[in-house]
Amino acid sequence: MNWKTLEIKDKKIIDEYTKGKFTISDLNFTNFLIWSSSEKIEFLEKDSILLIRGEFEGLKYYFVPMSKKGIDDKEKIEEAMIELYNRKEKIVFIPEEYKEALENKFVFQELRDTFDYIYNMESLSLLKGRNYSEKRNKINGFKKLYNYSYEKLSDNNIEEIEEFQKEWIIKNEKHKDRIIVAESIGITLLLKNYKQLGIVGGVIRIDGKIIAYALGERLNDEMAVIHIEKALIEYKGSYQMINYYFSKEEFKDMKYINREDDFGNEGLRIAKLSYLPAKLLKKYEILDLR
Repeated sequence: MNWKTLEIKDKKIIDEYTKGKFTISDLNFTNFLIWSSSEKIEFLEKDSILLIRGEFEGLKYYFVPMSKKGIDDKEKIEEAMIELYNRKEKIVFIPEEYKEALENKFVFQELRDTFDYIYNMESLSLLKGRNYSEKRNKINGFKKLYNYSYEKLSDNNIEEIEEFQKEWIIKNEKHKDRIIVAESIGITLLLKNYKQLGIVGGVIRIDGKIIAYALGERLNDEMAVIHIEKALIEYKGSYQMINYYFSKEEFKDMKYINREDDFGNEGLRIAKLSYLPAKLLKKYEILDLR
């Protein structure tokens, strides 16, 4: 078997197995590309099944085997999973619909730290009601305090965004955080190839200087995903502003927004729950055969 290192030129191949077929944030080409360098993402096509694997902190893991037919190709997916299990490979990021289709063969375990947070677009764009009063207050306070503007991602601001990302790492003392540094490498790849990837983005400026940005894309006809969101917290309400404006300006025709997982970070979990998700998309790993 000849495994291939994932590169931007492989998007068409991967999209045939993933595009429009999944709502979890992990199983799309952009996500694979973000972590392709740091987690040594590789793929293999075998018997009409796509296998993708990576490595995190020295441990190899596999994404759920995928077919161009989706879970309708249940038997082949099941065979591939059994083969991986028998080789004692770790299979993770298994979506709910696959778990339901295959739980007569496998014992699954929830991976809470990987659950995606799904929001109603209308809720994020309007922030109506008492539960969102704190968000509205921070946004209104930001508007009063600062001379701000919103701007779409374009060839004209890519270099500025890259410089901002470096500044964000320094100001948040994240230069020794392996995951953040790895993510930054992925962000550079996204910005370099944003048109080919179908990525849209937005920045918030204060007095002409970028103080926040976000990058995302459409997963299907109803749902968009926010891959990256960064802001300088010294500007009060900066995260609330980029969250509000980016969704409203770039995805106003979408029904849902997927803001990805919290990676087990308590502060991030509190922040994501505070926006009152409509649902959490569960993900699983395989524990055993039945």
